[in-house]
Amino acid sequence: MLDIIVVKNENDLNKCLEIRNKVFIEEKNVPIEIERDNYDLITENCTHFLVKYDNKCIGTLRCNVEEKDVVKIQRFCILKEYRKLGIGKNVLIFIEDYYKANKKMIKMDAKYEALGFYEKCGYKKVSDIFIEANIEHITMAKSIS
Repeated sequence: MLDIIVVKNENDLNKCLEIRNKVFIEEKNVPIEIERDNYDLITENCTHFLVKYDNKCIGTLRCNVEEKDVVKIQRFCILKEYRKLGIGKNVLIFIEDYYKANKKMIKMDAKYEALGFYEKCGYKKVSDIFIEANIEHITMAKSIS
Protein backbone atom coordinates (compact mmCIF):
# COMPACT_ATOMS: atom_id res chain seq x y z
CA MET A 1 0.00 0.00 0.00
CA LEU A 2 1.23 3.48 -0.95
CA ASP A 3 1.19 6.23 1.68
CA ILE A 4 2.48 9.77 1.17
CA ILE A 5 2.89 11.89 4.26
CA VAL A 6 3.62 15.55 4.79
CA VAL A 7 6.78 15.79 6.86
CA LYS A 8 6.15 17.65 10.11
CA ASN A 9 9.05 16.55 12.32
CA GLU A 10 12.82 16.11 12.23
CA ASN A 11 12.60 12.30 12.39
CA ASP A 12 10.63 12.09 9.13
CA LEU A 13 12.83 14.78 7.54
CA ASN A 14 15.89 12.68 8.37
CA LYS A 15 14.24 9.68 6.66
CA CYS A 16 13.82 11.84 3.54
CA LEU A 17 17.47 12.91 3.68
CA GLU A 18 18.57 9.26 4.06
CA ILE A 19 16.65 8.32 0.90
CA ARG A 20 18.12 11.29 -0.98
CA ASN A 21 21.57 10.25 0.20
CA LYS A 22 21.09 6.75 -1.24
CA VAL A 23 19.69 7.97 -4.57
CA PHE A 24 21.49 11.22 -5.31
CA ILE A 25 24.81 10.91 -3.51
CA GLU A 26 25.50 7.17 -3.62
CA GLU A 27 23.71 6.13 -6.83
CA LYS A 28 23.93 9.29 -8.97
CA ASN A 29 27.25 10.58 -7.57
CA VAL A 30 25.93 14.06 -6.85
CA PRO A 31 28.29 15.84 -4.44
CA ILE A 32 26.70 16.41 -1.03
CA GLU A 33 27.43 20.14 -1.21
CA ILE A 34 25.18 20.32 -4.29
CA GLU A 35 22.51 17.89 -3.08
CA ARG A 36 21.98 19.54 0.32
CA ASP A 37 20.90 23.15 0.65
CA ASN A 38 19.08 25.64 2.83
CA TYR A 39 15.67 24.19 1.91
CA ASP A 40 16.40 20.99 3.84
CA LEU A 41 14.36 22.28 6.76
CA ILE A 42 10.71 22.23 7.69
CA THR A 43 9.54 25.72 6.75
CA GLU A 44 6.43 27.56 5.63
CA ASN A 45 7.53 27.80 1.98
CA CYS A 46 9.07 24.33 1.62
CA THR A 47 7.08 21.15 2.22
CA HIS A 48 8.79 17.76 2.31
CA PHE A 49 6.91 14.55 1.54
CA LEU A 50 7.86 11.03 2.58
CA VAL A 51 6.72 8.16 0.36
CA LYS A 52 6.02 4.83 2.05
CA TYR A 53 5.22 1.54 0.36
CA ASP A 54 4.11 -1.38 2.53
CA ASN A 55 5.24 0.70 5.55
CA LYS A 56 8.79 1.07 4.17
CA CYS A 57 10.23 4.54 3.46
CA ILE A 58 11.04 4.35 -0.25
CA GLY A 59 10.85 7.86 -1.69
CA THR A 60 10.74 11.56 -1.09
CA LEU A 61 10.34 14.96 -2.67
CA ARG A 62 10.01 18.52 -1.57
CA CYS A 63 7.93 21.36 -2.93
CA ASN A 64 8.90 25.02 -2.79
CA VAL A 65 6.48 27.85 -3.35
CA GLU A 66 8.32 29.87 -6.00
CA GLU A 67 5.64 32.35 -6.92
CA LYS A 68 2.13 32.98 -5.61
CA ASP A 69 0.53 30.43 -7.96
CA VAL A 70 3.50 28.15 -8.71
CA VAL A 71 5.02 25.31 -6.71
CA LYS A 72 8.30 23.68 -7.72
CA ILE A 73 8.99 20.00 -7.17
CA GLN A 74 12.56 19.31 -6.11
CA ARG A 75 14.64 16.32 -5.04
CA PHE A 76 12.03 13.81 -6.21
CA CYS A 77 13.41 10.30 -5.90
CA ILE A 78 12.35 6.71 -5.38
CA LEU A 79 14.74 3.99 -4.23
CA LYS A 80 15.98 1.96 -7.18
CA GLU A 81 14.26 -1.30 -6.22
CA TYR A 82 10.85 0.44 -6.15
CA ARG A 83 11.04 2.15 -9.54
CA LYS A 84 8.95 1.00 -12.51
CA LEU A 85 6.03 0.08 -10.21
CA GLY A 86 3.89 3.14 -10.97
CA ILE A 87 4.76 4.76 -7.66
CA GLY A 88 6.25 7.92 -9.20
CA LYS A 89 3.12 8.57 -11.23
CA ASN A 90 0.93 8.12 -8.15
CA VAL A 91 3.13 10.47 -6.16
CA LEU A 92 2.74 13.15 -8.85
CA ILE A 93 -1.04 12.70 -8.83
CA PHE A 94 -1.03 13.12 -5.04
CA ILE A 95 1.09 16.30 -5.26
CA GLU A 96 -1.13 17.76 -7.99
CA ASP A 97 -4.24 17.08 -5.87
CA TYR A 98 -2.53 18.44 -2.76
CA TYR A 99 -1.77 21.80 -4.41
CA LYS A 100 -4.60 22.26 -6.91
CA ALA A 101 -6.82 24.30 -4.54
CA ASN A 102 -4.11 26.93 -3.98
CA LYS A 103 -1.74 26.79 -6.96
CA LYS A 104 -2.15 26.99 -10.72
CA MET A 105 1.06 25.34 -11.89
CA ILE A 106 3.70 22.82 -10.90
CA LYS A 107 7.23 23.15 -12.24
CA MET A 108 10.37 21.08 -11.88
CA ASP A 109 13.89 20.76 -13.19
CA ALA A 110 13.74 17.14 -14.29
CA LYS A 111 16.59 14.89 -15.29
CA TYR A 112 16.51 14.79 -19.08
CA GLU A 113 16.61 10.97 -19.02
CA ALA A 114 13.21 11.06 -17.25
CA LEU A 115 11.61 13.34 -19.86
CA GLY A 116 9.36 10.59 -21.27
CA PHE A 117 8.02 9.70 -17.82
CA TYR A 118 7.07 13.30 -17.05
CA GLU A 119 5.53 13.82 -20.49
CA LYS A 120 3.33 10.74 -19.92
CA CYS A 121 2.22 12.41 -16.68
CA GLY A 122 1.16 15.55 -18.57
CA TYR A 123 4.20 17.77 -18.01
CA LYS A 124 5.53 19.92 -20.87
CA LYS A 125 9.07 21.09 -21.63
CA VAL A 126 9.49 24.79 -20.91
CA SER A 127 13.27 25.14 -21.28
CA ASP A 128 16.23 23.94 -23.23
CA ILE A 129 18.50 21.27 -21.77
CA PHE A 130 20.87 22.55 -19.07
CA ILE A 131 23.47 20.93 -16.84
CA GLU A 132 23.01 20.71 -13.09
CA ALA A 133 25.25 18.54 -10.88
CA ASN A 134 26.87 17.25 -14.09
CA ILE A 135 23.50 15.82 -15.21
CA GLU A 136 21.35 17.00 -18.13
CA HIS A 137 18.10 18.57 -16.94
CA ILE A 138 15.10 20.26 -18.48
CA THR A 139 12.46 22.45 -16.85
CA MET A 140 8.96 21.03 -17.11
CA ALA A 141 5.59 22.42 -16.08
CA LYS A 142 1.96 21.39 -15.78
CA SER A 143 -1.16 23.46 -15.19
CA ILE A 144 -3.21 22.09 -12.28
CA SER A 145 -5.96 24.71 -11.96
